[in-house]
Amino acid sequence: MYYKLPTELHCEKNCIINHADDICAHGKSAYIITGKHSSKENGSLNDVISVLESGHISYKIFDGVCENPSIENVMEAVKTASESTDFVIGIGGGSPLDASKAVSLMLANPDKNEDLLYQKCDAGYLPVVTIPTTCGTGSEITPYSILTIHSLCTKSSLPHKIYPSLALIDPMYLDSAPDTVLKNTAIDALGHLIESYINKNASGISKMFCNHALSMWKAVPYILKNNIRSYESYELLMMISAYAGMAISHTGTSLPHKLSYPLTYERNVPHGKAVGTFLCAYMRHADIYSCNHILSLCGFATVQILADTIHELCGHIEVPLSLAKKSVKDISSDPKKLGNCPYPVNEEILWDIYNESVKII
Repeated sequence: MYYKLPTELHCEKNCIINHADDICAHGKSAYIITGKHSSKENGSLNDVISVLESGHISYKIFDGVCENPSIENVMEAVKTASESTDFVIGIGGGSPLDASKAVSLMLANPDKNEDLLYQKCDAGYLPVVTIPTTCGTGSEITPYSILTIHSLCTKSSLPHKIYPSLALIDPMYLDSAPDTVLKNTAIDALGHLIESYINKNASGISKMFCNHALSMWKAVPYILKNNIRSYESYELLMMISAYAGMAISHTGTSLPHKLSYPLTYERNVPHGKAVGTFLCAYMRHADIYSCNHILSLCGFATVQILADTIHELCGHIEVPLSLAKKSVKDISSDPKKLGNCPYPVNEEILWDIYNESVKII
């Protein structure tokens, strides 16, 4: 039995201002990693700047993180960083948070080039403060950083475990998030929970997080379908995401995530939607107890009702036959991509999951 989660996490209204001292204790020079728009619109960037300026902490901002950041995007951020950077602050959804971890790795190893990102070696990283503004990735609490690798036409997690030192969650940052973002990221969190529970690395501790968050997820479809916008609903969504992040920090993700990456890269399908479309077929192939236990916790009578709910929230996906064939072949031939799945998987099972989940064209 092993579990490690060294990140200090706070979830509350005005979280950034309330924990100004905790942020400023990280050093005298900060590098803020974020996207172009959302952190400005929801006020999170201004809150961070206010704290840094009040604490006389110098800072530089890189706001060029793209959706599903690539190795090149990360190295662009590294090149514009200050040499005196003491710590990194990631603000936004999974893309800026993942990018901030990769940037912290590279800044702590200035003599290395981008090859370090996917080298399996011991390498230090600068402290990272994470401030999530979506409710699905759990990246604020996990050690994972997932980047797009254009040479392979896919996404992959760095082999380095980069734990944020501090995660600050203010649920009100969700207030300006579009409905589609809330839906897709909430489904992503559900994916983390299901994939962590049905996982060969699952343990009593990881399942404890899953059990609690899945029971909370029971309220999510009603919230999303009725567009309920309140602090209480935002807090629920954010905490489900965090609990799911705690779960996958121990187990890692499984097949639905591996199947989702080609759809995101080749078809620009949002990550949460791509993951969600494979969840129910993944469950059907698991043991009956696990499947029924998950359904009971999150309030669904059958797998089909859950599948219909996911499709209602996020929509259906069409996949060209050529892409489906390539995806099935790549995954079935790579033991690493099948490693966390607790049941035997071959091409036939992958085709069953694919045919059940998407419309092949």
